[in-house]
Amino acid sequence: MPRIASLLHKDGLLIMSLRHGPVPAGRRMFDVTPDETIQLASEQGLTPVRELRTSSAQQVNRDNGVTWTRLVFR
Repeated sequence: MPRIASLLHKDGLLIMSLRHGPVPAGRRMFDVTPDETIQLASEQGLTPVRELRTSSAQQVNRDNGVTWTRLVFR
């Protein structure tokens, strides 16, 4: 997070998507909670602007319990 925050322009926005659910075969993912991400960003001086939790757009992912969290920081 320190590196990402250092790259952000003072008037910029950082938009992140966090995927929650089972990891597909052949892919590598890390389990990160929205709260943890917000805390890490806040420690770097980023302010959370928006948090939106949604189901997956793809039916097969919804059937497998995949959800998404979109985070926006300033």
